[in-house]
Amino acid sequence: MMASNEEIMTAKLFMNAAFPVLQVLMDEDPKLKGKKFDHTIQFGAKNGGELLCCHLIFRDGHVDVVQGPAEKADVTMTFPTVEKMNALLKGTGMSLPAIKGNPVTAVKFLLNYLMGLKIMTNTPKNDLEKYLKVKCSLYMICRAMSTYNKLGDPDFHEFCLRQPDRIYQFRVEDGDDPEKIACYLRVCLGKSKSGHGVYRKRTPFVLFRFTSVEGALKVLNKEVEFVAAAEAGYVETVGSPEYACYLNDYMAVIQAMVT
Repeated sequence: MMASNEEIMTAKLFMNAAFPVLQVLMDEDPKLKGKKFDHTIQFGAKNGGELLCCHLIFRDGHVDVVQGPAEKADVTMTFPTVEKMNALLKGTGMSLPAIKGNPVTAVKFLLNYLMGLKIMTNTPKNDLEKYLKVKCSLYMICRAMSTYNKLGDPDFHEFCLRQPDRIYQFRVEDGDDPEKIACYLRVCLGKSKSGHGVYRKRTPFVLFRFTSVEGALKVLNKEVEFVAAAEAGYVETVGSPEYACYLNDYMAVIQAMVT
C-alpha cells in the first residue's frame, strides 16, 4: 500500500530532523553518554514496491544519519508500511519492524536510542529531563522547518522564497546563562539551513527569547498559547511580529505532524 504525501513527509521529517537529535542525548544524557555502541542501523518502511529508509552510523560517541539504504548494516529494521512506522515513532501505535541482524544490537537500539527520543513527548521527571526535552525539541523543530522547506511544502517554500537572507534565532535562558540552549533557522530566497548555537554574523530578523527552561516547556507542551505565553513573560519576540507569527504557525503544523 502506497503512503499518502503527508505520511511520507512525516517519515522524512523524522529521518532528517528527529534522528540527528540523538547526538544531544549521547552527549548529555547520563543514560547514553559514554556508552560504546559502534553499529550501523538501517531503519525504514516499505512503500509499495519501494523502501523509504535511512541509516544511522554510530561511531566513537557520534551518530551520522544518512538518507537511503546502507551498503552494509549490522541491523536492518523494516516496517510493512510507512503509516505503521510513523505510528511507532509518534507513540500512537505498537507495530514492530521486521528485524535482520544481531537481535541484541537491535534491542539496544530500540530500547536505548529510539526510546530515548521519547523525551520530546514524555513528561519530564526532573530538571535534567526538562532541559533535555527543551533542547532536543527546539533542535528538532529548527531542523524540521528547514527539511519541510527542502522537501517542497508549497506554502512554507513560498514563505522562504519571499525573504532575503534572514535569521530566526531561538534562545533559552537559564539563570545567569543567556544562551543555555540556542539554535537558529536561516532562510534566503527559498533556501534554508538550521544550526546550533547563536548565529553571530548578523542580528536576527526575529529572536524568540525564552526566559527559562520552565517557560519554554509550557510553550512546547502547548500548555499556553503563544500570545498568552508572551503576556505571561515566558517568551519574548524581538524583531518582526508579523513574521514571528508566521513562523510560529508553521512550527505548530510541523510539531503536530511528528508528535
